[in-house]
Amino acid sequence: MPAIDRYLEAATRENTRRSYQSAIRHFEVDWGGFLPASADAIARYLVDHAESLSVNTLRSQSRLAAIAQWHQTQGFPDPTKTPHVRKVLKGIAALHPATEKRAKPLQLAQLERLMAWLDEQIADAMEMGGARTHIPHIRNKALVLLGFWRGFRSDELSRLRIEHITIEPGRGMTLFLPRTKGDRAQLGTTFRAPALSRLCPVAAYEAWIAASGLTEGPVFRSIDRWGHISDEVLHAGSLRVGRDSLIFRQNGLIPLSRKRNPAL
Repeated sequence: MPAIDRYLEAATRENTRRSYQSAIRHFEVDWGGFLPASADAIARYLVDHAESLSVNTLRSQSRLAAIAQWHQTQGFPDPTKTPHVRKVLKGIAALHPATEKRAKPLQLAQLERLMAWLDEQIADAMEMGGARTHIPHIRNKALVLLGFWRGFRSDELSRLRIEHITIEPGRGMTLFLPRTKGDRAQLGTTFRAPALSRLCPVAAYEAWIAASGLTEGPVFRSIDRWGHISDEVLHAGSLRVGRDSLIFRQNGLIPLSRKRNPAL
């Protein structure tokens, strides 16, 4: 890959790139549009999806932003910025107002029950000599508490690295992320988490590092059925709906499975 292409690729997040590609495919293949597109074609595309997609989705990188980006990078005028398209969007917003749906963040009482359940699973596994079962619970405890107290996104949790974390005994911990969603200048962001008397993210992180024996690389990694810790990072997508997973949001996290965790 030529050096310039490597830097251009690095300027766009992989998730954003996939989202753009999906949006362009939706416009061309699913809807039957042609690129470069006219303002009239964009307006008809929006109208055809006005009732099935929210106006926020239509405006977002999932749709219009991707089409705009394609035109800009290919050197064509951007049809999404024309007065005609803007007026159609305004009409869609008026006739189909968006109701934003937000998942409720985990409440403190729920967090306490979840931690009690994890502690019980860890104690039971260790009593029975089941290292392969207690290791994932120790990891999950650290993951949950860091996600809760710092409000990390799932992709941020997956990008935490041991060499970027510093523990200050009795005070807390410092975590550095070279890249975050709001870091437009790409300078990296430093986060701090306090040492607490209970539900402590610092103690949970230290317990995970001690149990895993990890000294560098990704903090949170996948673990197989035999308790073997992978060299690969725990993918951000695995922190979504799943058999025993959690969803994280900037303002908290949501436990999903009551079947896997009766405490919830």
